[in-house]
Amino acid sequence: MILIIGSTHDDVLYFESVMTRRREEKILDHFPAVFGNIFNQEVCLVEGVYSNYVSSMLTLELIHKYYVILVFAVGRCTALTRNWKLGDIAISRYTVTGDVDLMLECESRLGQIPGCPAYFVSQEDIVRYFSMQAERRINASFHHSTYVSMNSSYASRSQLDVMLSGDRAFGTNDNLVMDNALGGIAVACHFGHVPFLGVKVVSRFLDEPYTVEEYATTLRKYIDLGKAVVSTIGDIGRSDLLGGQE
Repeated sequence: MILIIGSTHDDVLYFESVMTRRREEKILDHFPAVFGNIFNQEVCLVEGVYSNYVSSMLTLELIHKYYVILVFAVGRCTALTRNWKLGDIAISRYTVTGDVDLMLECESRLGQIPGCPAYFVSQEDIVRYFSMQAERRINASFHHSTYVSMNSSYASRSQLDVMLSGDRAFGTNDNLVMDNALGGIAVACHFGHVPFLGVKVVSRFLDEPYTVEEYATTLRKYIDLGKAVVSTIGDIGRSDLLGGQE
């Protein structure tokens, strides 16, 4: 099974529209989920996922309950560096849990959970497969990115002074974006030994208000993004990558 996790119904709406054999369920008696098939791959869509606490719990629950081979995190993200344009696609290469700071308690780095790597790395094969589809399907720029995943939303750079120095965070300026769910997914996938990929639309910039027009731009990009994800699922199904069926 492939999981696709979003915060809002808009985040997962395209995938629901192309699924066959759909059935609905509540995960943990609360979170709406739709099960079905895309290109003969079993897929589960989950929405209403806000914060790394919830995304980690939900992802681990589904990994334990089903044979999950891949997790996609979809939706919106915020640009932290200045090379982004509204509507660009951020493909996760590295993910860091940005609001973790246990350096006074044990030997760890800012953003590192003790016993975990400093950065959670998306599987290179999945990054490559999705990037190939993005080149064909997405009418927008895309970048391999570092996701700084937090349990809070921020409106200005001044709120992030602890971690941001110019356009660097945690010692890197690798196309930085911020979200509030991918970190929890990455933690669950690390312990569940399942690959993951964040693919989100840059919907706003720090220090700038989020407008209705910007949200409309984001929604238009969801279709392109959805086509690239669906095509990647098809590629997986036609190969032996991740145990896909020939």
